[in-house]
Amino acid sequence: MNRRDFMAGSILLGAGLSADAGGCADPALDLAGDEPVKVGFRQWLAVFNGDDPAAYRAFVQARLPGVLPYVDEDLATREASGGFTVLRASLTAPGELTAWVQDRAWDRFSKVVLTAGPDGGLTDIAFSGAAPPDGFRITRLNEAQAVVALAGKLRGEAGADRFSGAVLAARGDRVILREAYGLADRAQHRKAQAGTRFCIGSMGKMFTAVAILQQVQARRIQLDTPIAALLPDYPNAALARHLTVEHLLTHTGGTGDIFGPFHDAHQAELKTVSDYVRLYGPREPLFEPGAKFAYSNYGFVLLGAILERATGQPYETYFAEHVFRPAGMTATSQRPRDGDALPYAGSALAGLKPLAPYEGLPAGGGYSTVDDLQAFATALRGHRLLDAAHTTLAVTPRVQASGTSRWGLGFRIQNRNGVTFYGHGGGAPGVNGELAIYPGSSYVTTILSNRGHPTAVNPAEYLGNRLPG
Repeated sequence: MNRRDFMAGSILLGAGLSADAGGCADPALDLAGDEPVKVGFRQWLAVFNGDDPAAYRAFVQARLPGVLPYVDEDLATREASGGFTVLRASLTAPGELTAWVQDRAWDRFSKVVLTAGPDGGLTDIAFSGAAPPDGFRITRLNEAQAVVALAGKLRGEAGADRFSGAVLAARGDRVILREAYGLADRAQHRKAQAGTRFCIGSMGKMFTAVAILQQVQARRIQLDTPIAALLPDYPNAALARHLTVEHLLTHTGGTGDIFGPFHDAHQAELKTVSDYVRLYGPREPLFEPGAKFAYSNYGFVLLGAILERATGQPYETYFAEHVFRPAGMTATSQRPRDGDALPYAGSALAGLKPLAPYEGLPAGGGYSTVDDLQAFATALRGHRLLDAAHTTLAVTPRVQASGTSRWGLGFRIQNRNGVTFYGHGGGAPGVNGELAIYPGSSYVTTILSNRGHPTAVNPAEYLGNRLPG
């Protein structure tokens, strides 16, 4: 994840804005005026919504040079969204304009913030997810109509080289859609198949959560157990006395991220979970454990260290024996293999760039298929991984996060077009995916892509918004 990511831990709903939704005014009136930040936004939007990536790059280079490292990400967002329709905009601080926008191609709502310096020069532009307007709903379709609508839309996106990936949707044991689109390997012109393995990013956090809850179920550890009792040699002893297993599972431990310049500088030293704890463990928390929610990749690496200490097994071995095998997940592992879909960053319009395969961690980054993730959902709901009480514990909201997003113990719980679902998403350069389980209707949807966020989340929202509730 980075500062220009649309996910922000939330999956948004909506499509098509009603005339009075959210009390939106005429965007032309909101954007009218000669203030430098308004003029700059109008100019930025014109080149962003245009079809010329060179023009966008030239605009950024001339007007927003600090954003140049993110141009490829912006162009990927342009490609995935189809551009933005402005719903409303306002000056939210001196030299700051905030615009609420909707994808032209999908259901997503987002917020765009443009800032200008005292001299009127543009200084930054950033994107984030935004909640849909209050009371906004999409008319649901019947099952067959929803499936036909998504399949047709994905065929069109793949035909225009805006999507590559696989999708599986089922109601109980009945599969209603299982298809693949686009290329898994562009250099070899190898097509994606329904059984192709994709990197799943942070979706792998669900496996770590289940494994830890298996230890809770077996009474080897408790949710309120301090880390000091589980890892007595933890480098930050003061933090370990206050940080609990529940804090880590709910992203309320203040344990922070693992990616960035420090990671890049020490990447050669980071081979095992213990290496991460040795290098990141001495850090002070971002806030007092339990004080608030802040998504933490390092927190789940730390859960992997706890799992290894509690079971005496490498976390990968434990996953294979106690999560993947009982669920019937025969294609899932933490390491890349020949034949996996390769990750691609950027956009087809400006040139997709192949990336090196990712290595898995307890925080995610492993490899799976839509079939295996469907099997995981079936095993979870059938209490083959956890008993009924601990399954309920995992997917019951405990913490309010951003927007409409709430978190259980390693699972995100949200409302999509008036219907509750739980699961997890994953995103990184060249990686996007989502598993969504709708307990009220028994629908389960899985979409995986070898393009960046929100390439898979957009069709996941589209289908979830339209299937019968």
